[in-house]
Amino acid sequence: MEMKNVYKSLNEQKLYYEQELTRKKNVLKDTKEERKNITIKKIHGELYYYAQCKRAGKVNSQYLGPVIPGTIADIEEKQNKIECLTEEIKELEWNIESLEKMMEYYKKREKKEPVMNNFSFEVYWKDEITARVYVKKKKVIVSRYTENPGKQLFASKEMTRFQLGKIMEMRCWEKGRPDINEILNHLGLSEYNPYEIVRKTHGVSYNDFIWFRFPGEKLTSKDVLVR
Repeated sequence: MEMKNVYKSLNEQKLYYEQELTRKKNVLKDTKEERKNITIKKIHGELYYYAQCKRAGKVNSQYLGPVIPGTIADIEEKQNKIECLTEEIKELEWNIESLEKMMEYYKKREKKEPVMNNFSFEVYWKDEITARVYVKKKKVIVSRYTENPGKQLFASKEMTRFQLGKIMEMRCWEKGRPDINEILNHLGLSEYNPYEIVRKTHGVSYNDFIWFRFPGEKLTSKDVLVR
């Protein structure tokens, strides 16, 4: 989950930079002026200001006037603004590119991130414990405290993680329902993962009084059951 939070934070930062990039490009466009270099040329012993820019690979010069203090202040101010915006746009583009590389790295890391090897949880029917489940790597061991089929989720004392995953999936919403992404987003999840879902919902259902308690939780049935 920590890695997912980092990825989410990077994505939020990227979206912010993209918004800023669009805004600054629009500001630059609204200046209706191109980037120019101010130069001074000496002609027949007199000094003159010229603005130079490149178009189609050729340098074009625009006469601004004789060199007199302050005469090109407005042009200088506008060109300075263009210069700053251009540099800020370059920096934002670089930041976005860097974030995209970092996000790609975290996506690859997340795919390689191993599932939790060892964990445990308890299963209750109302406030009556019906099972305690121990997951040890690929093996799942169940201590059952009732044989009542209406209260007991587990038919055997041992199973595979795949089988446990299917049982957990039965305590979740259907993966194919139209609003599943909205539900996951509400839970703070980015993907359909039965284990992560039941950690949030405690595996409750309108059809029974079964629920899961995970280590460290000070809960009773009144805190989690929906009916």
